[in-house]
Amino acid sequence: MPLVLVRTPTYRRPSQLKRALNCLQAQTHQDWVCEVRDDCPDKSAQKVIEEINDPRIKYISNRPQQYLIANLDACFRLENQYSADYFFMLEDDNQIKENFIDRGIQIIEQNGVSICQINQVIDYVTENRLSSFGILNGTFDERVYQPEEFHLSLFGGIGISNGGAFWSKNIRQELSFKTDTIPALDEYIRTCMVVEPIYICREKLAVWTQNEEETTRNLGFGRGWLRRELDLKASIRHIRRTIWKKTPQHLQKDFLEGGVLRIPMKNRALALHKADINLINNQPESNNKIKRMAVKYLGRVHPSVTRI
Repeated sequence: MPLVLVRTPTYRRPSQLKRALNCLQAQTHQDWVCEVRDDCPDKSAQKVIEEINDPRIKYISNRPQQYLIANLDACFRLENQYSADYFFMLEDDNQIKENFIDRGIQIIEQNGVSICQINQVIDYVTENRLSSFGILNGTFDERVYQPEEFHLSLFGGIGISNGGAFWSKNIRQELSFKTDTIPALDEYIRTCMVVEPIYICREKLAVWTQNEEETTRNLGFGRGWLRRELDLKASIRHIRRTIWKKTPQHLQKDFLEGGVLRIPMKNRALALHKADINLINNQPESNNKIKRMAVKYLGRVHPSVTRI
């Protein structure tokens, strides 16, 4: 059976970590190994691993502490000591259904691709409920997308979602960018790093936890909120403008007419407008003109974007 390497970044969430690892143990595909990458200086995850006592679960204490972005990024590296065939990341507060691994392997083998994106529902923690919709539903159909099509998802939808990506050792370009960046920008960057066909699976086989304050934890990031937001928006603007310039003209035309993706036209128009690409009729009103100008002239594109 093919070996699957799962990497689980964690930081002081022992109860959620245990739940995530129990999801792994319940998988119909049992040939896996999991690296739990603990970013807590107090090694708060170690006790959980010892109590579960599963030899397939390996404990790694980050020394020095890596913080959010670096710890997540390390989970996307191909290099490993296990000669793994397939990979995915399971964050400590997320979950997967019992056939997640089997379905990921099946998709890649049957469709001749090296990477797929599997749909997720949202766990609204404060409301104690799961969404009825999947986060990919408003963006994609179920099919293989060429990279130029997939990149357009960043105009009003979602591309790579960390917890839903599943890939093989044959991926042409690993999704680890090995540099610091702004929290929330990493998934934009990873979407741009997809350079080959990708299969979109609309089956809701994973659960993403909406827990923004903890999810965006980055103790190594010293800038204030306003500077971070301006730089984040400026970086996204830069990414969108770069994607658009590289998109073939026939795809640009199709996208402007409502094709390629499921993204509603108003969302496409707004994303294009924020990037100063005004090509759709009935562009949004400029009621946020001051904010848009602030991003354009005061925001700084993060070096991670231009490097990659």
